[in-house]
Amino acid sequence: MVRPVSSMKKILLVDDENLIRYSLSTTLRRGGSEVTAVANGKDALNEVNSRSYDICFLDVNLPDANGLELMKTVRRVSPSTKIIIMTAVDLDERQMQNLRDCSSHFLPKPFDLEQVRSLVDGISKNEDPAAYDA
Repeated sequence: MVRPVSSMKKILLVDDENLIRYSLSTTLRRGGSEVTAVANGKDALNEVNSRSYDICFLDVNLPDANGLELMKTVRRVSPSTKIIIMTAVDLDERQMQNLRDCSSHFLPKPFDLEQVRSLVDGISKNEDPAAYDA
């Protein structure tokens, strides 16, 4: 049985891969969250400048933006948004330090949806699930 994600009102999902956007959006919506999914940095910036979000899932490699730089912008525009960085590439120590400074969590790809549900559950309960296990 799929257990629901604790209700987080607004989640922004930024990933250029259709399958990632679809599967994460579906999972998070089943848990009662409102999900806005975009495929590029330009649309992500438009979203964070026009609305507030509780959580932002953000891919590192976007077609029009560096996700690590976009992370800093999201943090500056919306300091209360919990940022979850997603990537399938290895990050160097400097990049990992940037993640530790500006994001809430790191989610290495591939991930399973139960891992995502647990992460969102922990954030919504103000717990601190292991942020940087990678």
